[in-house]
Amino acid sequence: MASRQEASRKKTAPRRTVSRDDLIEAAIALVERDGLDALTMRRLAAELDRAPMSLYTHVRNRDDLVDAIVARLIERLELREVPGEPWQETVRRTLRSYRDLAVRLPHSFELLALAPYDASPVATHLVAVVASLERAGLDAAEARQILGIVDAYATGFLVVWARSRAAERPGAGGTAPPEVSGMRDLDTFDQGLEALIAGLDATLVRGAATSGA
Repeated sequence: MASRQEASRKKTAPRRTVSRDDLIEAAIALVERDGLDALTMRRLAAELDRAPMSLYTHVRNRDDLVDAIVARLIERLELREVPGEPWQETVRRTLRSYRDLAVRLPHSFELLALAPYDASPVATHLVAVVASLERAGLDAAEARQILGIVDAYATGFLVVWARSRAAERPGAGGTAPPEVSGMRDLDTFDQGLEALIAGLDATLVRGAATSGA
């Protein structure tokens, strides 16, 4: 009798309302567990035990959902501007934040890394980074050019790193040959970042100042 009453209460108890935040976090969890191809409105609705149409209360479509995920990932970069730091440190800190996000959320990271610059959350983020580089001593043109170059570096390196990491998981069927095993590790990313900063300083900043003089 007691078990029947308990089952009846479970059937009649109202389900917790799913919020937009719940939707975004469930989408990130789904992508990290099953990969980007799993991110469909139907699969997400099943994860939340809701009807697919109920999700459209919070997002217009899958593209809108992806924008919301990208915005959440940008928040998770946790960038904090340090007053008075040189532009080199701003670049270093920003790209290390990208690296750390790729480590924590390798599948979802690709949505941010490959998002078009004119996507609303990305554009707002890039404008803020350019402004921080200007405050760190670069002029507007230098800030835009340098951010474009280092962003391309981070995108190419970390997306391939994340995909390689997924391919090397047990059961995934892929392993890198030993001859190239160190080419895509995170130590190499950090070394490349330092070389890139030094090269940009020498050619685009100090080099430009010298030629202008």
